[in-house]
Order: sequence, then C-alpha cells, then structure tokens
Amino acid sequence: MTEPDNEREPRRGQAVAAVAIAAVGFMLVVATWVAWLLVRPRMEAGPVYPIVGQVFLLVLGALFFIGLLAGVLAIVLGLTGGGREYGGDVARAGVLLGVVTCVVALGGAVAFAVNPLWTSTVANFDMGTLGNPFGR
Repeated sequence: MTEPDNEREPRRGQAVAAVAIAAVGFMLVVATWVAWLLVRPRMEAGPVYPIVGQVFLLVLGALFFIGLLAGVLAIVLGLTGGGREYGGDVARAGVLLGVVTCVVALGGAVAFAVNPLWTSTVANFDMGTLGNPFGR
C-alpha cells in the first residue's frame, strides 16, 4: 500500500542537518558578537598596527554574513525536512534556531554595514587657515 503524500514521514536527515547547521551558525554569530564588542574597542584605542585592526574588523563583518547564510540554510533545510508536517519536531527546532541565528546575525551585519568602526567623525582643522578661505 502506498501512503498519501500528506501523511509521509519527515526527512530525518534534513531535520538533523538543519538543527546542526543552525546550532553551529548561532555559536559562530554569538562568538563574533563577543569578539566585536570586546576586542574592537581595544583595537581602536591603541592603533599600533592600524591595518591589522582593519583586517580584523573586516573578518568579523564577514563572519556576520556567513552566520546569516548558515541561518537561512538551516531554515530551508528545516522546512524541506518536514518542519510543516506532523512529527517534524526536530525540523521545527532547526527552523526556530535558524530564525534566531538569522536575527542575531542580521543585527551584527547591520551594525557592521552602518559603521564598521563605530568611531565618531572628527574633522581636523588647521587653525592657521580656519578664518581665511584662501589659506593665507
């Protein structure tokens, strides 16, 4: 006998993959946030090697986007692995954790894209030419 299409078993492999990818992505994004919030101010305070600080911040920004992609992949795998079907509790857990990962990663990606250094813009004026528009 064949089963109707709406009463088939959820795909366990995709459901487990969704949970695993979402968990790894979530830990990656949380670790990136911790590094962003703890190390970034120290890198800006002591610009001994400014190029190293710039590269470090760019890598952290890229990790936010990688975490966002991992969250989306977990959502897709969870939905195709039976997240909407009866008995798809593992797949639904993968989708939920994937959504949380996407939200946390999206917050980091927006924070990185808006201002990656979070420094205030300070104009350095030469006081000798401030009053004269021709610079004499």
